[in-house]
Amino acid sequence: MDLNLLKTFDAVMKSKSVNAAAEALNVTAPAVSHALNRLREHYQDTLFIRQGRGIIPTSFALELHSEIQGPLNLLINGSKSHLDFEAQNSQRTFRISSHKDIDLLLIPNLVKYKEKHAPNITFDADIEHLNEQDRQDALRNRRVDVILATVPLTDHGYINQILFEQELVVTVNKDHPRIKETLTIEDFMNESHLMWKTQRLNTNTLDSLVIENSLPKRKIAYTTGSTTTALLLASETDWLCVTSKWHATKVAESFGLNIFPVPFKTNKVPIYMTWHQTQKNDIGHQWLRTAITNAIPSAE
Repeated sequence: MDLNLLKTFDAVMKSKSVNAAAEALNVTAPAVSHALNRLREHYQDTLFIRQGRGIIPTSFALELHSEIQGPLNLLINGSKSHLDFEAQNSQRTFRISSHKDIDLLLIPNLVKYKEKHAPNITFDADIEHLNEQDRQDALRNRRVDVILATVPLTDHGYINQILFEQELVVTVNKDHPRIKETLTIEDFMNESHLMWKTQRLNTNTLDSLVIENSLPKRKIAYTTGSTTTALLLASETDWLCVTSKWHATKVAESFGLNIFPVPFKTNKVPIYMTWHQTQKNDIGHQWLRTAITNAIPSAE
């Protein structure tokens, strides 16, 4: 197949417009339409359906784009980005695998950095891998460029950089009937808790960070994979929520929450940036790592 057909298909998927894709590719709209017709014939699928003044992809088109985006980006941009990457002019797409709670910390600042230094670059940051094997495969096969997580990849071939660490705190509804000015360890253990689904080192986040002794079993009222959901539930109930100080401080006033130190010694939550060693000399990838590092200061 002519690689330019898939390049055109990728441009239409990203812009959801034949005219916008034509402008991005510096070709005519009829040329884009002709390429799409060839792809429709090849795959025996309509690919796009008209909706109002725009178009939407079919289920097959979404699946096809998911499969080809990584390899296509590598073929089109791979060799060039190693040699002459120019941030101001590049239209490269960087794929970041993260977690929604880490995204809140970094993505807004990362986008601001991009708009200033590389306005045409795209971040695809909605990819999440829940186990180590998937993370390794995604990096090795270049389906993603970097992974942001609380645990590094220790196998050979992966490079880890610790970005920052977050202190843990306990959040409590300001109208809590029992906890007012202070929070003792007895108070902590007597109350019901909201639990993160996210795990570190095969256990829940808090237990993995306790320094001295293992934490006694707590009363778990509700489990969620979202810190924001946990904080909102804490504001509407008497449940305690252990979370990062950054997330708690962001919403405490508007949510009506008090913040207390964790009443025993814990380590901080580390956030790592991990990539495959085959990309360490890629100039574009170096720019991405620098951009992510520059997104850190206001996140702490």
